[in-house]
Amino acid sequence: MQAFEIIGGILLILMAIAIIIMVLMQEGKGGGAAALGGAQPQSYGKNRAKTLDVLLSKYTKVIGAVFLVVTFLVWILSIYF
Repeated sequence: MQAFEIIGGILLILMAIAIIIMVLMQEGKGGGAAALGGAQPQSYGKNRAKTLDVLLSKYTKVIGAVFLVVTFLVWILSIYF
């Protein structure tokens, strides 16, 4: 294994962990099982949660795109070098 493959693999692992954490931190979009019981959403701190969700969603998309690019770069470099 060459150095760029090791570095690329480490980057991919770190980005995958970051994506998992960001997705788990995001608030669910649907009502889920709570909607069946008639639970009402809390309005306290709702604006803060929305801005955090928007920020997490944006960062998740960016890291996902970078993850895809790094994956292709490692794959192409491992074939040709």
